[in-house]
Amino acid sequence: MKMVRQSHLYQTKNNIMKNIFLITLAIFTLLFTGCDKFEVSNENPDIALNIDRNPELLLTNIQRTTIRRAVSDAWSEGNLMAQYSARIVFTEFDLFAWGDQAGTWNTYFLSIRDAKVLEDIADRTSNNSYKAVSKILQAWMVQILTDVYGDIPYTEAGRANDGIFTPVYDAQEKIYDGLLAELKVANDLLSSSNLPRIKGDLLFSGDLTKWRKFANSLRLRVAMRLSEVKPSLASAVIAEMVNNPTQFPIMQSKADDAAIKFLASLPNAHPISQESVYRVGSYNEYRIAETVENLLRKFNDPRLEFWADPTAASVEAGNPQIAGMQNGIVDGPAYSYKGGDAFLSKFNINFFFFQPNANLGRMMLYSEVAFILAEAAQRGWINIDAKTQYESGVKAAFEHWNVQMPADYLTRNGVAYDGKLETIANQKYLTLFYTDYQGFFEFKRTKFPSTIKPGPDAFFPVYPSRFLYPSKEKALNAENYNAVIARQGVDEITTRLWWEKK
Repeated sequence: MKMVRQSHLYQTKNNIMKNIFLITLAIFTLLFTGCDKFEVSNENPDIALNIDRNPELLLTNIQRTTIRRAVSDAWSEGNLMAQYSARIVFTEFDLFAWGDQAGTWNTYFLSIRDAKVLEDIADRTSNNSYKAVSKILQAWMVQILTDVYGDIPYTEAGRANDGIFTPVYDAQEKIYDGLLAELKVANDLLSSSNLPRIKGDLLFSGDLTKWRKFANSLRLRVAMRLSEVKPSLASAVIAEMVNNPTQFPIMQSKADDAAIKFLASLPNAHPISQESVYRVGSYNEYRIAETVENLLRKFNDPRLEFWADPTAASVEAGNPQIAGMQNGIVDGPAYSYKGGDAFLSKFNINFFFFQPNANLGRMMLYSEVAFILAEAAQRGWINIDAKTQYESGVKAAFEHWNVQMPADYLTRNGVAYDGKLETIANQKYLTLFYTDYQGFFEFKRTKFPSTIKPGPDAFFPVYPSRFLYPSKEKALNAENYNAVIARQGVDEITTRLWWEKK
């Protein structure tokens, strides 16, 4: 009986092995002889398995990631650096403990890499629309990076696919030349007729005319940033564009603003809001700064009441008042400043309890463009009326926030156009509120508002200029890091940028 069972098991195994052999033979026969007749695809046509066919996925991700970063940086760092806001607790950053802000570095460089992939796809598919948009986004990101760090990787950035893992740092002058050139290329690409449509565009919903205006307006920003180091180049670029409006269309009204409208739910909610699960306690650590408060009070400007809420103590007393916080006070004394938390004004709580379109993701506004043109005219670079451009910028700035501009505002002391750069710069400073680091950059370029100063407990007696390079650069890109330090200066936040006003 035992032998019968063993024989049966042996026969069963033998049959299994034969079946496996026959199945294997059939598979190989199909592979080598029947491929032209027998094709099975597991590819779902509704899923983007090939990014070349779905570049809109890259575009959407780049926009969402970078604009959310720009808004978050504006709130937590940029507004402090420009003294739109001040902290009442955890005040180290406000004391100039800026560090390297590696999150900003990483986010933008990773997105630059993605934008280069988008540009490569556009080249392979002959899609000049995506190519131009990619170049514009890269220019916007690169300018923010170079203006907050100084010399950065540019020509070799985002080229790991080419085997470049330790990119060289380009000098700011070279970077700015590249930005001016790339934005001009983007404009030229978008000047063609019958351009292919783009999808996945959160910013302009595929409107390529607005992208072209954004490219040229951004080029104006880049050029004006050179006013103190290469004024002849800055004036030539701006004059060429202004004198050829058909070739170089720019923003003309609020309708052209490069600003994203957030939604009331994730993943497209404003990052500094209840909808994004940002803590109200963290929101309340920031208060409107005395610097911007005093400037607005000087002009009796109603934007003060829109941006800031009355103090809790004044509301309780039945006499609502706004009171700003001084920048640069050490923890402890900062929390008790003017009597403490209840005596200092928070920012408009509607920003946090998100009201639709109450707070946008700003990349660039028409009002900034008007102030650039006003300054260019004031400097004698272009033959247009500086006063008209200046007043257009002021009006547009109020319109952006849906705040009614007083009828006599443009005639008030300090506001009425008087031909001085300070007058233009102060209003431009107000229009750059909550726009990544732009208010800080413009202060470093013009030194206006002149009331921006280090706080009483600040770690440095001079106002810093930049962030440190991320520590990983010292370890992973040491040769190029050491080279840039030798050229630019010590890796300290007080090392001046190339374009900065002396």
